[in-house]
Amino acid sequence: MKTFFVLFALLLALTLVQCTDNSVIPVQEDFVTKGPGNGGGTGGGNGGGGHTEPAGNNLSFPVLAADGFTITPLANPTFTSAYTGPFTGLTTEDLGVLEGYNWYAQKVEGNIWQADFNNVPQGQQVDVTFVDWGDAVEAVDPKIGRPYRIELALYNNLSIPMRAYTMALLAFPSSPNETQGTNNTLYDSYYASITSPNGKVVVQKFTNQETLTWDGTKWIGEGVSEPITGFGFAPELNVGGKYIYGASQGGWTPSEIGNYRITFYMEGGSSVNLSSAFIADNISPEIPKVAENNQAYVDMTNNLTYVDVQATTGGGGGGH
Repeated sequence: MKTFFVLFALLLALTLVQCTDNSVIPVQEDFVTKGPGNGGGTGGGNGGGGHTEPAGNNLSFPVLAADGFTITPLANPTFTSAYTGPFTGLTTEDLGVLEGYNWYAQKVEGNIWQADFNNVPQGQQVDVTFVDWGDAVEAVDPKIGRPYRIELALYNNLSIPMRAYTMALLAFPSSPNETQGTNNTLYDSYYASITSPNGKVVVQKFTNQETLTWDGTKWIGEGVSEPITGFGFAPELNVGGKYIYGASQGGWTPSEIGNYRITFYMEGGSSVNLSSAFIADNISPEIPKVAENNQAYVDMTNNLTYVDVQATTGGGGGGH
């Protein structure tokens, strides 16, 4: 019965929460990250924060650090610089969320906090409950000559909750200068993100998906290209205070029209297990679709997830 209610709550949350480039996931009502952003922080992410102080993003959302990825605990949180504006780009609803609290922005020296985390012992398996690809991949096709932001996050459904900091949008939504912060309020989260240095991405052009076979690091088969290089990909702590995976150097920039498969996999020896995971916004995917509104999949046998996209010429928006 308990399992039923957990699954029901998860399904309900998935229908109510919009996935964004900040990888919003089904969480408690206190977690109020809104709108897409380009992240930022460690691992070579893009911009973010709306401030120029030499301070990084703080961990706001619980994380399980696997495969030797280590997070150093902070002695004590400090909140010395309350955010007073500007509140550029906020809706009336966004502003309403901020009322009655002092908010402390990311990337400000003297504002230091840290959600719960677990440095998982080397070799201990970490199961992925679901995968959340960013909207930049699921909702927009790449355009020739334009950087395409590849971003996704892995999540584990916890049996024992971990403490998280309530976050809110403060300014510049959906831009490299997006600003988020906390009101120094903690809540219990039954989800944690998963991070590992073993997570890799490979992009390959293909002509016939029916012939594709995974060899451990790339797809092989009729008409499939070698992996495309020219951009970095690594764990990063985004402006919402969550560990995700993202492509740096502006992302992948396609140079040819055609179909491409973007694959995320765990490099050999990883303890991160995707074999029972599902895609956050579509629990029962149907026919593969190569077009905008791209469908991501989990390949249980090969411990990976992928999404097929179609590169086209110019035109259309997409937030890139």
